[in-house]
Amino acid sequence: MNKIQTAVLQTLAYADVFDYPLTLEELQKFLIGQRADSQSLKKTLKALEKVSSKGNYFFLRNKAKNINQREKRKKWSQKKWLLAQKVASWLRIIPWIKMVAVTGNLAMDNADRDDDIDLLIITSERRLWLTRLFTNFLVEIVANRRRPGDKEVKDKICLNMFLDENHLRIPVKEQNLFTAHEVCQLKPLWVKDQIYQKFIQENLWSRKFLPNWKA
Repeated sequence: MNKIQTAVLQTLAYADVFDYPLTLEELQKFLIGQRADSQSLKKTLKALEKVSSKGNYFFLRNKAKNINQREKRKKWSQKKWLLAQKVASWLRIIPWIKMVAVTGNLAMDNADRDDDIDLLIITSERRLWLTRLFTNFLVEIVANRRRPGDKEVKDKICLNMFLDENHLRIPVKEQNLFTAHEVCQLKPLWVKDQIYQKFIQENLWSRKFLPNWKA
């Protein structure tokens, strides 16, 4: 088995953890550890007996049921996107916020019906803790904020990461495949001062895991 074949199987296996069959474009974008164009991927897919396809999706053999799951989650995600956009629009009031972005399953339209909504927020220099205080207060007013210990989290807003504009790089100890996906998959809801581009530049280590991905 060559390196591209191994990378394809690893990528589909990783996506399968999330019940997420991939299109050819997604497979190329999130191919683990190897560069490859679409033509070489098409040839590789035909040669792999452990890979099946249906419609536009590719997945590990006997996992066709995940197509239906992905489609259902896409519909559930639509409502959550509206809630995320509503909260993000209110957060514009806070002058020290430079980016609000969706992370986690929702960023890939793969949220379960009972999932919460994960947000990443980037703040101005030396305003992280003050911004966090105001953000928590505002989200309590305009939506349901997820609190530690909550068992029912459906459609609650989880403020799961705050970053200062001068500290955008993910710590070395957290630089792994999962976090690389989080970096590359996040979807900005609004951005100021080109901070999204700065965030990506500070986290180019993610290309070690996902070398085909482009912002």
